[in-house]
Amino acid sequence: MYAQVRTPRFSRRRRNPAPVIIIAVVVLLLGCWIFNMTCGGKKEVDTPALNEYVNRVRPIVEASTSVGQAWNSIQSNLPQLVANTESLDQQLKDIEKQCEDLLDQAKALEVPEGMSLAHSSLLICLEQRYRAMKNYHPDLINSLSAADLDVYAKSLSEDLQELMYSDGSYRFYKRAVTETLNQNNTTEVALPDSIWLANWEGAAVEKVKSFLVALRGMEVHGMAIGAVTLNPEGTIGEENGESIHRLPGTDEIGVTVNVQNQGTRPEKDVVVSVSLYSDANPSPSRQEQAIPAIGPGETIQVVFPGLRPMRGGVRNVLETRVAPVPQEAFIENNQKLIYFTVE
Repeated sequence: MYAQVRTPRFSRRRRNPAPVIIIAVVVLLLGCWIFNMTCGGKKEVDTPALNEYVNRVRPIVEASTSVGQAWNSIQSNLPQLVANTESLDQQLKDIEKQCEDLLDQAKALEVPEGMSLAHSSLLICLEQRYRAMKNYHPDLINSLSAADLDVYAKSLSEDLQELMYSDGSYRFYKRAVTETLNQNNTTEVALPDSIWLANWEGAAVEKVKSFLVALRGMEVHGMAIGAVTLNPEGTIGEENGESIHRLPGTDEIGVTVNVQNQGTRPEKDVVVSVSLYSDANPSPSRQEQAIPAIGPGETIQVVFPGLRPMRGGVRNVLETRVAPVPQEAFIENNQKLIYFTVE
């Protein structure tokens, strides 16, 4: 009972040259910073303005680090979180939105004269983190149902590398600010470290692919027919080794079918059907209903009214069935037969 995860689909976005441009800008900033430090001299930064600037930046950096910790927690718990893709999708949206908000806050800061170059590297860092999460979100969700994992392993690897670059951008920024603070003999304020991707090896394409393969291997999908009750119920006996329901006289019966999701993934549009035929009338009458959504481990009752069996002791056959979800391997419990007679 294994099947493809049904997840919200996201259209793939074309990779743009922005990461390369950002790297080039970082290199340019680094070159400018080295030139200013060695040859060009460095403008003195007003100490009160610098202190106020650092005090305003620190909460943004700390918040970014906290968001990174939340994202790392999601990464660590993905084997459990993928069981509910809607919840996972929302968590990733929240991470993305927080990254965007922090970038906007940094852009709105008043930057002291002489700190514009360093501040640009902070903006690049936060832009990289926002961009990485904006792309990571659809890449991960789509990878859960994709047939070709190579495509998404490469895309997710690029997303993780963007985080790696963001950590480098922040290190450059912190170094530049710290040196300016030291030059001004300021010890009252300081910037914290901020790291999103501690394990760079995890960003390699093969590492990402291995992770996705293991993650997909944990997917379990399977539907099953549980208890089936007839209305009226009657009594149950045995005939020729088979259980047979003996119902009181009635022209119509109702059938309640318990449908179980025995997998670890939610399913949608699950089709449940009943067919009624008899020895006297082998042409089946059939009813069908669809369950819009059923969560892992959930049982839903489906009621089929108005079935008209043959009366007079004729052996009726009621066939209940839940259609297999895509790629479901174990389907022996997807069907149940009930034999009954009506007085």
